[in-house]
Amino acid sequence: MSWLIYRSFRSNFRGLLLLIICGITFCLLNYNRYLACATSSAFDQEGTSNVTGMLSLFPTVRPLTFQRDKAYFVKDRKVKQVNCAAIFDGDESETALEERLASEDKRYFLQPIDYINMTSNCSKFILERGYVIDSLDENEFPIAFSILMYTAIEQAERLLRAIYRPQNVYCFHIDSKSGIDLYHAMSRIAECFDNVHVLEKRVDVQWGHMSVLEPEILCMKYLWNRSAKWKYFINLTGMEFPLKTNYELVRILQAYNGSNDIEGTIKRLVIKLLGRAIPDRWANAGPPPKDIALTKGGVQIIASRGFVDFALHDPRAAELLNWTRKTMHPDETFFTTLNHNPILGVPGSYRVLTNSYNLKLSNYLSGIPETDEVVKPFLARYINWSWDTLECHGKYVHSVCTHSARDLPPMKDSKKLFVNKFHQEFHPLAYDCLEELLLNRTRDRHLGLSSFNSTFYSNLDFVKNRVEP
Repeated sequence: MSWLIYRSFRSNFRGLLLLIICGITFCLLNYNRYLACATSSAFDQEGTSNVTGMLSLFPTVRPLTFQRDKAYFVKDRKVKQVNCAAIFDGDESETALEERLASEDKRYFLQPIDYINMTSNCSKFILERGYVIDSLDENEFPIAFSILMYTAIEQAERLLRAIYRPQNVYCFHIDSKSGIDLYHAMSRIAECFDNVHVLEKRVDVQWGHMSVLEPEILCMKYLWNRSAKWKYFINLTGMEFPLKTNYELVRILQAYNGSNDIEGTIKRLVIKLLGRAIPDRWANAGPPPKDIALTKGGVQIIASRGFVDFALHDPRAAELLNWTRKTMHPDETFFTTLNHNPILGVPGSYRVLTNSYNLKLSNYLSGIPETDEVVKPFLARYINWSWDTLECHGKYVHSVCTHSARDLPPMKDSKKLFVNKFHQEFHPLAYDCLEELLLNRTRDRHLGLSSFNSTFYSNLDFVKNRVEP
């Protein structure tokens, strides 16, 4: 009798064990199939309608998010229509395919109403759009961003998604010429995050006027008051995109060690002024504030918190800012002049003294802000001007190259941090490929498959010759 019971038990136990093994196998197969289908579905969607859901780097199960098991990461991010890796390597056939597709592309770009609808459920929006909602070990070095935009809400939102981390803070300014629907939609996006803000005040930005600089100052003030933790300020426009991951940005800014990456020139401007090639942009303003030597540079900056503090709160900065209101292109004077007058003691500014660029103009004795590719490169932006030697394969708009896929190869290994510029309707696959590169680099870093060496940045002249706070 006992022998019969034993046989029955053994038979049932084997059956139960077999059932458990089959069940586990089924679950694993379907889980892998789910990941594959999720990846395929997301990029099929991107390929047809550009609902790009840059597909979260990680699965939705939070407790498993940061295990280094590769099963918890999307294996690869691929743009379906073209081989982006080949394009970055300069492959002619793949680049030609992108150009043909660009001429045929009838892509739908998300509109303000789409974002208003999507943000009715913030958790779903954040998940489906693929925002990285963990600090990824970069929590101790938050960054403050200002983003100025006037059109193309999808492109601006994709920029936010690319640079988003919960420890950072973000300020958007929407040009007053933009439709109220765009303003409302961006405000709805911001409401889904506790570290994203859209300024209520809207400035009518006009090239060459104080209105270019004013939104930057407004965002600086907001960001200063919003958080005492961020280390650096970076200003962007909605048509730019990062060339570095957030981890790489952090490493670079740590290497900067409080110095500012701000373009500047004396020599080029003085030569033009003496040769009467351009009108004196400062002629109508009268003499500048005492002891300040004027320089010219772009409005795009990467500035230390100490620099921002000085720009907002020091009376000499306020005096200079008021003086620039009477000049042409004040945005090309204010930040760069603060950064290249070591006599002011602006934290992180350039402190090399010389008279080599005096050119009989006594007020040009403060420093050598000459931006070049060797001694003092300007790394905040990758910009291809119409007078540069690098060929533009896209098109020039206001003397700046709007990039196509054929312009991508030099960006892959560029030392620069952000690229200007892209238009979403113009070669959209080029923008897609840059997203692919950035996301895969982010993934590889957190899987331990890649590393980043910041020695180049710590050895820069403007880092070694910075004004200490």
